[in-house]
Amino acid sequence: MWTSFERHILVFYRRQLLNTKRKIFFIHYLPLIIISLYLIGFYIGVIFFPSCQNIFYSNELECGSYPCYQDITWLNTWDYFVNGVLCNISEAFFSIALLLRTIWRKFISTSHFQWKKYRKMIIQLLSISALSLSINLPQALIVFLQSQPNMSNFGSTIEPYLFYLTTYVVLFLPFICLGFLPELWPQSFFSHQRCRVAVVPMTTTACA
Repeated sequence: MWTSFERHILVFYRRQLLNTKRKIFFIHYLPLIIISLYLIGFYIGVIFFPSCQNIFYSNELECGSYPCYQDITWLNTWDYFVNGVLCNISEAFFSIALLLRTIWRKFISTSHFQWKKYRKMIIQLLSISALSLSINLPQALIVFLQSQPNMSNFGSTIEPYLFYLTTYVVLFLPFICLGFLPELWPQSFFSHQRCRVAVVPMTTTACA
């Protein structure tokens, strides 16, 4: 989510908001640090130090994939709505807004806006967002709706498949990034085919 929002700053406000080391720290690094600490602290707290008793089923495939904090209504709602649905919706909003804003700026701007400079970054962001949202958003919405009264069976057939597909987002992400970095292709795929040919002078001795 933050990456989608930060792209607006990198494309449209880079000179104004990222022109000093102090601004770079507060605008780029500090939000990432806060978000990382919040997520790590939240899940360590609810998983390792819950106010309930976790039950593990060693005979089942999912075993402990359903932590007991999800039985606490307000905590489960906060987790899936704020940490899941809201983040995914915000990511979609900022990504679409960036695309529309860039297209609009391209048509109305003068030569000051360097479209070619940011085109690759924008397309890469939209591809990453599409990969993430196509799996994470439906799964988060289904689980959030299941936590509501009288809707526990909503999407129960497809939800397990989406649950396991969420792990593939991280696996597919490097391929998305590599696809938009053609300068790395020769080093990645064809470096082993390169060979060095040493040219040395050859002397000929004539015998009298």
